[in-house]
Amino acid sequence: MNADTLARIRLVVLGLAGAICASYALLAVLLNTPQPFTVWGPAAAGITASVVIWVSAFVAGERNTGIAMDELYKREWGLSIQFSYWFGIVLFILAAVAVAKGMISQSTGVAAFGTAYGASLLLAFCIISLRS
Repeated sequence: MNADTLARIRLVVLGLAGAICASYALLAVLLNTPQPFTVWGPAAAGITASVVIWVSAFVAGERNTGIAMDELYKREWGLSIQFSYWFGIVLFILAAVAVAKGMISQSTGVAAFGTAYGASLLLAFCIISLRS
């Protein structure tokens, strides 16, 4: 496996995990339930993504992994963290307003916007990486 394949695998599995987390958050808000599907879904997606990336890096070897995790990757990840930090602050303000107005329950707000916060990091990385 080469470095390009490893980078593509990383992009796909992080994108899938982000999409699962985002769908959980969206369904929680739309259905006004803190558990629109199994609560282990987003966690399982994240753990699976990390295992797939780790195994792929192991198979690719130290040299190819170093190439795939270069300065550009670190810069893209850093930008994703910066974006998701501010996006998360906005999300939690929106959750507080929605809960205060009685639009959603408190438990739904915590589940939905907490999961959306995690999804924002993963999806932001994918979007930034695809733009590079």
